[in-house]
Amino acid sequence: MIQFSKYKYISISISIVLIVCGFFITFFVNNGFAHSLDFNGGLRTIIKMDAEMSRKKLEDYFKSKKIDVVIIQLNEKNNTYQIDIGLEGVASINKMNSVENSAGANTYVDSLFLFMQSELKVKREDILSSSQVGAVIGDELAETGVVLLLSTILIILLYLSFRFQFKYALGASVALLHDLFFTLAIIGAFQIKPSVPLIAALLTILGYSINDTIVVFDRIRENVEGKLQETFSSIIDVSINQTLGRTINTSVATLISLVAIIFGGAVELYDFAIVLIAGIFVGTYSSIFIAAPVIEIYDNVRRKS
Repeated sequence: MIQFSKYKYISISISIVLIVCGFFITFFVNNGFAHSLDFNGGLRTIIKMDAEMSRKKLEDYFKSKKIDVVIIQLNEKNNTYQIDIGLEGVASINKMNSVENSAGANTYVDSLFLFMQSELKVKREDILSSSQVGAVIGDELAETGVVLLLSTILIILLYLSFRFQFKYALGASVALLHDLFFTLAIIGAFQIKPSVPLIAALLTILGYSINDTIVVFDRIRENVEGKLQETFSSIIDVSINQTLGRTINTSVATLISLVAIIFGGAVELYDFAIVLIAGIFVGTYSSIFIAAPVIEIYDNVRRKS
């Protein structure tokens, strides 16, 4: 039997160090989280390109002009692409074309057209649609995302306090906050662009993690009520070992579906899948090495007081 409780302080320390390092890289190396169209505003345009134009050629073209873009191929048959350009990129294009930003949404489209016309042979009718996302909308999305995440954690805390004892709710809440901050540290360190699907991924991670944690806690409670002649630490170790097979099988099954998304060519879901994969590892880890140790530490402190 693996004695997980023996490593509780080591596991908690490792998590704290990794989270701090992740946020250090995010804010002091990368100067904050990556900019994205959904949260920072910009221009989203759908353009039909010539048959010989590839996604790599488009990316190389914008890269040569030092314009940060996200390009998604929507339809391979008619070679249609979605091009997302942030506010900084739009400003750079406008500057190149000497077009004033204050002229309105059409100005952005015209400026992009002029920018791509000379070298990429883009025609005006090739721009199928274009929409501008303002920074105000981005702020509203960010606020909504934060409210959703905090509300989810609060509701879970209230449910666990009712369903179990307070120490279990405390352990689960600490584990959820650990998963949230750890995943955000990964997103920031690797400059994964924030988006609405990423908010959905974070909520999914919280749901997955709490489900795994409840399974472990339920087994701990059953063994405690069964009055095993062992210490609380030993009961935790027994319970984790009893549920370990189920935890591994669930994680592997979930990972298979996410890996299929990546290798299946769903480019627009890459970031979503990658964040979920990282979150599954973090959630599985926290259920064993964070949530359970927290209730053990709390129980020890309460007994001594």
